[in-house]
Amino acid sequence: MSTLPRIVRTASLAAGLAALVTVAMPATQATSTAAGFNPGVIAAYSIAAPASEAASRLIARAVIPRGAACPNIVVRVSGRSTPDEVVMYGRNLPDSTAPAFESITVCSARIPDKAISASIMGHPIPAHLPTRVGSLALFSDTGCRIKPPHLQDCADLNSWPLASIAESIVEEQPDAVVFAGDFFYREAPCPAEVQNWCGSSPPPVAGLPFKDSAYGWIAEVLLPMAPLLSTAPLIIARGNHEACNRGGNGYFLLFDPRRDTTAACAPIAGPAGLTAPETTPTATYTVDLPITADRTLRLAIVDTAGGADTFSDAFAPIQRPSFEAAANLTTPRDGVENWLITHRPVFGYASPLMDGPPVPFDPWVGADSQTAASFGLLDHFDLVFSSHIHIGQAVQIPGQPGQLILGNGGTLLDPLTGYPLPTTGPTDTAGQAYPPPVSAWIAPRFGYAIARPNAQAGSWRIDMKDPSGHQFARCGVANRQIFCRDLPR
Repeated sequence: MSTLPRIVRTASLAAGLAALVTVAMPATQATSTAAGFNPGVIAAYSIAAPASEAASRLIARAVIPRGAACPNIVVRVSGRSTPDEVVMYGRNLPDSTAPAFESITVCSARIPDKAISASIMGHPIPAHLPTRVGSLALFSDTGCRIKPPHLQDCADLNSWPLASIAESIVEEQPDAVVFAGDFFYREAPCPAEVQNWCGSSPPPVAGLPFKDSAYGWIAEVLLPMAPLLSTAPLIIARGNHEACNRGGNGYFLLFDPRRDTTAACAPIAGPAGLTAPETTPTATYTVDLPITADRTLRLAIVDTAGGADTFSDAFAPIQRPSFEAAANLTTPRDGVENWLITHRPVFGYASPLMDGPPVPFDPWVGADSQTAASFGLLDHFDLVFSSHIHIGQAVQIPGQPGQLILGNGGTLLDPLTGYPLPTTGPTDTAGQAYPPPVSAWIAPRFGYAIARPNAQAGSWRIDMKDPSGHQFARCGVANRQIFCRDLPR
């Protein structure tokens, strides 16, 4: 296993990044400073993909230094006596993103169907989706926020516990990891007065209409999440921090599972220079995870990176086809239970103590645009899993699927108080309203969740855990309802 997690645990981010310099710098620079340079692999992982991308529904990725050739994947396929080698190809971003990602190459390939093991330059990666799901890891909103006046101490594991959360999830050995978006939060240079917090953090590249870079993604994701990335297949929904004017270019390069998406957020040249394109939803797709021989969990992945938290008459019609596709892909079938995976929640609510709330305050500010886009399209779902609001939260609207929110995976938490149960339900842009919620559970603390299926179809136990792996709450899902309770400390 990679030694990168130990670097994170025993040293500051500055030291961790320094340890990667000879790996992540362009090969021409590295060879000039180190004789016999062997580039190695910065990160290797597997991402669940639409059926159109691979028969196995799994894509392999490797991040390597720029200038090195993409490696092959060594794969053992069931029924074959010798391993196969699968050629990886480089994912190329358009020139308008330069020089933000010029220090790395991202290599990609389909993992063959019926593969039983796979490795890239000696790094094992998941070779197949689980054949029977015993547990799923759920977490989201992981980056270290650098956007004055909102700042985290990126060098302190208590303030930014992503590395601890990643290690704890690895110890759980989940069959798959479901991530509901928002990797990237390093949106400004580290202020001079807090250099000990984030002085080594890669700032946005000057002159470009987006915030991320290769070094930013190394600091934000590839370094602190290193042990987790290769532990289990990743099932990922895009977050609003992966919008085109923020971290979208790195997201499409590194984590979107489709072949021809790297230009989706590429800046556009115009009379005023480069501008970021509008953030629009990518196509909805599903991932099926068998639980037993006659029971399957289907995840519908909806891209909600665009739009706004408050009502958006203009964007709701753009977003709605994504939810229509999700509804069409989850037509009820015997033995299949459906979860909707979005970044922005449908039924999540915020605290009036948030900075600059609208007046009068609408508690559903975190969900309005998605309520409008998805109104009347949720009947097929047993659970909605989202993030975006930076706490743990579970909300139950009568007659609707339970809403689970885990936006507490490491980024700066939302207010720790001020979440009374709303007395009215969310409404759509036409004024149609849901009834008020009957229950809500709030956990303003860092953590992740492990979901395990119960024996009864549609029934799940979801254990909420802190960064060290200690369980602090338990939720149950059954009959489209979610119930949570805190456990004694």
